[in-house]
Amino acid sequence: MKIFVSAMAFDNGKSGISNYIYNVVRELAKNAEIELAVLVSDAKYFEGIEGIKLIKYPDFFGAPGFNALWHLFVLPLQPAAGKCDFIFLPAANRRLFSWFSRPSVVTFHDLSQFHVSEKYDTLRTWYVFKFLRKFLNKADKICAISKSTENDIRKYYNIDQGKIFVNYNGFERDRLDVEYSPEKLAELKVEPPYILYLSRIEHPGKNHLNLIKAFELLDDYYSEYQLVFVGSDWSGARAVREAAERSEKKERINFLGFVEDSCLPHLYKGASVYAFPSFCEGFGIPLLEAMYCCVPCVCSKGTSLEEIGGDAVLVFDPKNPNEIAEKIEMAIKDENLSKSLIEKGKDRIEDFSWEKHADTLLEQFSSIRSGR
Repeated sequence: MKIFVSAMAFDNGKSGISNYIYNVVRELAKNAEIELAVLVSDAKYFEGIEGIKLIKYPDFFGAPGFNALWHLFVLPLQPAAGKCDFIFLPAANRRLFSWFSRPSVVTFHDLSQFHVSEKYDTLRTWYVFKFLRKFLNKADKICAISKSTENDIRKYYNIDQGKIFVNYNGFERDRLDVEYSPEKLAELKVEPPYILYLSRIEHPGKNHLNLIKAFELLDDYYSEYQLVFVGSDWSGARAVREAAERSEKKERINFLGFVEDSCLPHLYKGASVYAFPSFCEGFGIPLLEAMYCCVPCVCSKGTSLEEIGGDAVLVFDPKNPNEIAEKIEMAIKDENLSKSLIEKGKDRIEDFSWEKHADTLLEQFSSIRSGR
């Protein structure tokens, strides 16, 4: 089976979609019956994966606008796409083909623009609302990474219902299996105790501001705690940094920026609680990573985060800083509750793996081939 994969939405490894693309390509490549041709912007991120053919696309199409148009109208004409048995687009909520020369499976991560006002500028909002809606129905199968995303696709896009299937993400256990090192934290100028949030610094969607407000509401018991943000600056980051600078607890709000993967296990394992206050997520891999590292988790309710976390998380209204603060306090102060969340987390993570995700994708390719 020959599969053409477009990895043009890779973001240089600095986003959840980058995580998704890398791990799905890596997992599919383990199957000896599959030949993968992967279109990339920078081959270095994939060179460690054996058995794949890497195709470099022109640098002058790297800008988002040109990239999107080239993806829609030029890329479908690529010889590599025409010679394969299937086309796989791992970020269809960003990049789609205007037509498919071969049977296709596309992954749709989220429709957060319908939930978060001002998430995108006018041009990108128009692109998502008009272009993606028009071309998504041309795919043979649409992979939704959560039931939440599936529900949004059904609600906001006029899509043939039989095309959509839910396929949960996995997470990388192997990169988290390292012994905790306080020295690694010291290198990052982080010292326990702290509350951790991994997310690009994006406002308003990632909801850093309400987490800062919740942090300010914590009583004197938490006077030594830090609030640690891990992630690159994105749209609206200035508003988040200005809010932190205005805070009476600004000395204990720590922006680490983007950190290497090798540091993440130590950041998770040193945390007292992992907080995930985002207004909308397609999935939320850091939630599973925190559970794997035995950290109690609190997250937004009414989103995919509650779906993925199940009974292993405490949930809050992301618009209510008081409720966020309350759940953080419960997860830290109530030792029995904290231990219960950790134990439930160990059970919950068994439902998620990249191997399962890749197997489900292959089942969908096979179902297209057999006409089911």
